[in-house]
Amino acid sequence: MKVAWIARDEQKQEWCSFTKHNAELADTVSTTWHHHPSAITDQTICIDLVFEDQPDHLGVLENFQQQGGIVVVAATLNTCQQLPSGFIRMNAWPGFLDKPCVELAGGTTPAQEQLNLFFKSVGRTTEWVNDQIGFIAPRVIACVINEAYLALQEGVSTKDQIDTAMQLGTNYPHGPFAWANKIGKKKIIALLTALSKDFPRYTPAPNFCEEVNAL
Repeated sequence: MKVAWIARDEQKQEWCSFTKHNAELADTVSTTWHHHPSAITDQTICIDLVFEDQPDHLGVLENFQQQGGIVVVAATLNTCQQLPSGFIRMNAWPGFLDKPCVELAGGTTPAQEQLNLFFKSVGRTTEWVNDQIGFIAPRVIACVINEAYLALQEGVSTKDQIDTAMQLGTNYPHGPFAWANKIGKKKIIALLTALSKDFPRYTPAPNFCEEVNAL
């Protein structure tokens, strides 16, 4: 099995910081890293972590798939119905790539089985979720961050104090404001805005919107 990653350097660093491997499977997988899918040669799987920010990748990835390859893209806002048939979605928000569980959606059973095998080889488990905007983990984190901004707006406490309280009280790796900085505030606002069309509880906090608009 040959896997090509399309990623920025910081994404590669985050993914590779998780060092656990399955010794029985590791030798059956080869991995290469590229900045653009045009560099793919004879790989069987392409995982594009920058797809959402690089629309020019679409044609190259479709061609790769037509030649029998499996395509996985970082697409939080688009469902599989909005992507070429057969594309698989992956949650690749910053702060999630070094986790032991990978959240995925879509694809055929044979493609899913191939990906299960690959991720197992690098010590990860796969969670195949419903094909919905935002997956599960990003929805939860976005909601927590939004609530933190609402608390800040109401004068409950400061950013630092809210971050500390959440880390100590819930054992989160980051407080909500630190999470927002790590993930990218524009990404979170985009997800909240998309979700709020059907679920008003996701309506972005006014002070969060103001902060993002000022970036």
